Amino acid sequence: MLRMRLVLAVLALTAIVGIVPVAQAQTVQVMIAGSSAMWQTVALGAYNLCGAGCYHYTSSSNFNLTDTRPPVPIVDTGAIWIVGDNAGTKVWAFIKVDSVVGVRCYFAQPHCGVSVASFPAVGNSISVWPDGTGDALPPAAVQALFTAGSVPVGVGATDIRPEDAAFAQCRANSQLGVSAVAGAQPPSDGLDGLGYNVNNNPGVCPKYVAAQGNANPGLVGTAILSGYPGSTGKANVVAFNISGNDPFNNTKIPTATVYAVGASPVVFITERDKGQLGALTNATEPQLQQVFSGLNCDNSAFGLAGGAINVFLREPLSGTMNTVEATVFRRPTVYPNPVLGLSQEKGVPGNPLTAAVCGDGFGKRYRAIGTGEEVKSVKNSGAAGVFADQRDGIGYTFFSYGNVSSIANNAAYGYLQLNGIDPIFQTYGSTLDPGQPAIAGALPGAANLPAACAGGVGAFPCDEAVIWKNGFSFPNLRNGTYRAWSLLRIVSNGTALTNAETLIKNSQKYVVTTTPDYVPALAVSGLTTKELGLKLLRSHYLQFDGAGNPLRLKAGVATNLPENGGDMGGYIIPTTIGVTTYKQTQLVQSGTATSLGPVARP
Repeated sequence: MLRMRLVLAVLALTAIVGIVPVAQAQTVQVMIAGSSAMWQTVALGAYNLCGAGCYHYTSSSNFNLTDTRPPVPIVDTGAIWIVGDNAGTKVWAFIKVDSVVGVRCYFAQPHCGVSVASFPAVGNSISVWPDGTGDALPPAAVQALFTAGSVPVGVGATDIRPEDAAFAQCRANSQLGVSAVAGAQPPSDGLDGLGYNVNNNPGVCPKYVAAQGNANPGLVGTAILSGYPGSTGKANVVAFNISGNDPFNNTKIPTATVYAVGASPVVFITERDKGQLGALTNATEPQLQQVFSGLNCDNSAFGLAGGAINVFLREPLSGTMNTVEATVFRRPTVYPNPVLGLSQEKGVPGNPLTAAVCGDGFGKRYRAIGTGEEVKSVKNSGAAGVFADQRDGIGYTFFSYGNVSSIANNAAYGYLQLNGIDPIFQTYGSTLDPGQPAIAGALPGAANLPAACAGGVGAFPCDEAVIWKNGFSFPNLRNGTYRAWSLLRIVSNGTALTNAETLIKNSQKYVVTTTPDYVPALAVSGLTTKELGLKLLRSHYLQFDGAGNPLRLKAGVATNLPENGGDMGGYIIPTTIGVTTYKQTQLVQSGTATSLGPVARP
């Protein structure tokens, strides 16, 4: 028996030795986890960097993203793309998950790892690869990186600042109620904490406790569940820090750098063929607050003839949810003043949020997990056999051609102006911009692309200068009049940061010339099209948890240059008026739909 054990041990060691040199030959340039808003264009940038003799792969099913810090590891799942050279020396990869998950998995010590039991068939989820071919499975040695072990996350991709992501996690991972910063009600709305962990006071981030270690009950909350019928989707509520020490194991967190990618608008999307929202083309912030807070889930909230609607919220760990929460619904708190606006989380009766009757007694609210499920919810709101009531629905998403493709160029679905401002085109319901659908208010898709595109009528690649009459994408975001947007970013350090910055600069060319999904943060050179980049910034401010502890990467006050502090819901400032604008901090958007003026934050 002993001899047999020795033989087995030798065989096992031989197998391991045989694998290691192959795996070590692969150099992972970047392993990114996070936001779907930049998933496609970053893939194109990676393929361009790779050059001749390279493959591209997208998954047909989800990969695992595992956080090993808790006693029972936490697993999130997401679609992935992988790009590499067939020589097996360079690999780029990006797993698509919530922004807050991407930030957590980067700052976690150790980082989360990406793995899969066996490689799924190719997904062909991206149709605009420069070589025009379909996906191919990676070489066996690359597959082994993900199947024989896991690839650690080296870059977080996020729709919101890391400080804002930490705020969102602490808000979810705590008791429902009023924070110590708010004091006695009023002024709080009782939603400084959202109730997914009873072990932490409202809004308070848990700390490392030596006696409890990673078993501290304040570190892992109750998962937020999907309300989509039959869905098993969930958002895991797990603590993390962005500076100092990891709350699970007290490991020092290295200093990180945040790099700007581009600005993307949040658009409100509707089904509009069941008789409730067909006439809706514009919504004000107060109207949307009434609807998404559950006070009145009826089209009468928009001034239309009465009729109940379905309302779809994202999970509070979503960068999309937090962006729209801070810019449209519940403003960044300015205690001791009252909360401005109404939170989407008002009156949420349970987990999951599903078929929850609103204050009007008729309309209902649901929770969607992930961008794909949010868009699917609106798409199927009136479909037989899906939701309890077949009627028009409303939701929201960061715009990208990929995100809305399933409901684009379709009279049954549309998007809304916010306060009379179109988020995508210059003028709503017209054909002023060449890429605008002929169906008034319909979401644009590939079918709407003009003949001047390099791909011809209705085909990518297509340059932003061809889609928009003035030559620049998203004109009302760029001029500062559309307020619901955020700057997409990556966060990393060391060699991974250097590689990621190179990757982003390459991908920004594709967002100008191929799939214009967002406004590049900086000017893009080397193109026939002149892309000047975003000429706006949001005022940054100190982001605090519910105990008044500052959430920031670096010591000192909030600044825009170098960046420090939160900025979701920050006041929009044109950068063209001088470099002094970078020093304007502690300002947030006002609480009224008719005013663009700022509110001072203490």
